[in-house]
Amino acid sequence: MWHNQTNYWISNLRSLIIKGRCKFEHLLSPSVARSMVQLQRFDIADCMCLREMIFTEEIKVEEEERKDVICFPQLNSLRIGNLPNLIFFCSGNYNIEFPLLKELEIEGCPRLKAFISQTSNQSGTQALFNEKVVVPSLETMTIFQLSNVKMIFQNDLPSDSFQNLRKLSVSGCESLKILFPASIVKHLLQLEDLSIIKCGVEEIVSEGEGVEEQPMRFEFPKVSSLVVEDLKELKCPYNGQHTILWPMLKTLRTNCSALLMIMALEDVRLMQERKGNGEAAMLIEEIIPNLEQLRLRDLVGDVDQFPPNLFPHIKVLKGHHGGSPFIFFFLRRFYNLKSLEFDSFDFKHVVPCEGDVGTPSPIKNLQLTSSKNLKHIWKKDSELGHILSNLQTLTIKNCDDLINLGASSVSFQNLTTLEVSCCKMMTNLVTPLVFEKMVQLITMRVSDCTKITEIVANEGDYHQTIVVRNLKCLQLSNLESLTSFCPGSYTFNFLCLEEVVVEECPKLKIFSEGVLSTPQLQSVKQDSLNMNRCRAGDLNTTIQQLYMEKVGCHSLGDLTISDTFPELIEIWKKSPRAVLELTYLGKIKFYQCSSLKYIFTSSMLLSLKQLWWIEVKECNTMEQVIREDEEEATTHEFTFPKLSSVEIVACSNLTNFYLGSRALEFPNLSDIAIAGCPKMTAFSSLISRKSDKVIGEQGVEDNTTTLFWDK
Repeated sequence: MWHNQTNYWISNLRSLIIKGRCKFEHLLSPSVARSMVQLQRFDIADCMCLREMIFTEEIKVEEEERKDVICFPQLNSLRIGNLPNLIFFCSGNYNIEFPLLKELEIEGCPRLKAFISQTSNQSGTQALFNEKVVVPSLETMTIFQLSNVKMIFQNDLPSDSFQNLRKLSVSGCESLKILFPASIVKHLLQLEDLSIIKCGVEEIVSEGEGVEEQPMRFEFPKVSSLVVEDLKELKCPYNGQHTILWPMLKTLRTNCSALLMIMALEDVRLMQERKGNGEAAMLIEEIIPNLEQLRLRDLVGDVDQFPPNLFPHIKVLKGHHGGSPFIFFFLRRFYNLKSLEFDSFDFKHVVPCEGDVGTPSPIKNLQLTSSKNLKHIWKKDSELGHILSNLQTLTIKNCDDLINLGASSVSFQNLTTLEVSCCKMMTNLVTPLVFEKMVQLITMRVSDCTKITEIVANEGDYHQTIVVRNLKCLQLSNLESLTSFCPGSYTFNFLCLEEVVVEECPKLKIFSEGVLSTPQLQSVKQDSLNMNRCRAGDLNTTIQQLYMEKVGCHSLGDLTISDTFPELIEIWKKSPRAVLELTYLGKIKFYQCSSLKYIFTSSMLLSLKQLWWIEVKECNTMEQVIREDEEEATTHEFTFPKLSSVEIVACSNLTNFYLGSRALEFPNLSDIAIAGCPKMTAFSSLISRKSDKVIGEQGVEDNTTTLFWDK
């Protein structure tokens, strides 16, 4: 790509990034490469034709010493990605030096054989890195999808070749058979993070030449994170009797069979059996003495094969896939377990523990994701009863067989956070007894459960007041079938509830049918991002208002109520307060409301200060639009300052627009349309009231022969 004539500006280049469908097969000549003395970053990707970075140039014998060396003295980052035809970084007989290189990534190069081509006098399996590559400062190396590489490190590399390597990640290399030669392991003293996934590896450490007599002892003194997954060809960590120590390992991700090999447990047992001459035997506890987090894939079969003293300090256990019948036996090996996670675990054939098999440590955090054949978190005589006795956080996701949390309250008395989402079969979450006993609960979130109709189930025989002492935040999101928090007539007292989020719950009509107290409630929000309107006040009223807006409001300030939405009619009749607080309403329409005899009391109408339009059509049982109740009789007059238009059509039983003992004033009323109301004889009728007399036709004075009069 570049010729020698370009050297004058190449020498000042600090960053070189090449991406795209470049058609060149070679990138640099050796002389151009040597000129890049200031280059610090080199990225190249998606060049479909590129075969090598530095192409061959003959070395003349008479040229100065070290002409066979190409050095990038300032380069600290090299990334090579998606070069399908790349075979070598350099195919010539050169030594490539990167004295300051700290980060190396090679990804998506399926034809790559080696960084530098092997000379004709070399034999054996070609390694990605041989003695011609010098990277003494390398700290991070990522190898991904190099399907043609069989070895990464050549045997007998100089001791300083990878002495500063801290993180090594190898994945998607199907032809790779060996990860490390034995000769290099002892030099990886700085390695902290090791990951090998989906490779054809048969041995982690190869036997090599000139190794010590068996048993071999390998130690990774600083490795704190280890991932060994999907190594289907793995036969053993080392072909010979050995032990592997991981003194600083904190996090391990693997499967059960690989775990047995990684720990070399069988060899440790054999060595323990052979120690009989007073020589100290290595203890199981010495292999991973500081392991705190373990993630195991494919939990199947007899997991009881692990020794009981292997996991003394593990605090987090994650089980991914599988369905071992003996999982609870296994859990009793973890004496200090604090968090337990099951992902895609099948509980169908789980066998309960019997007899004296030890007591598991009560965990504080439980997460269940995509678990199968799990209908209840707790049931009578369940193993989870004791395990969950100190549970503080419970997270449940995508557990399609889960019906509810279960019938007992014992396991959840210390719960502070409960999150449930995407459980298709769940119709309710808890019973009233379970909910009341969640005395430490602070946060509850329920979302994306398509069949859930209620959070707290209705059990008619439960008559106590449910006091919820510590719940501060309740979030209900994307619950398409939810109709109420609790349909029962229970009394709820939420002493500390401050925030309620109701988001995409189209059928939620009321929070609770019974008495409800929320003295600390500050807001009811329509989305968790606080982007929508916030409200405060009576929770039942607010939920009803939200429902009315969703069903009846065509636009802000425009509400339609009809038999099409009977729930709105019920709210209007039973909870007039929900109407009174819709102070922004300007236009209200009533259409085919067959169960309403009147619409407003005078005080209700007064609360709707922005109301300017009332429309009533085909309400055949309606007798009045506005009716005075007994408590309003003491008021001297009612004034409706903005009402300007009234339309009444086809209301066969309507007798009056207003019936009451006090006069009404409509200073801005300008349009009145009345049609198809055969019983209407007066727009407004006054009634005379005596003590203890209710509103009735018998008290109407004989002034109804005129449709409009001065009252």
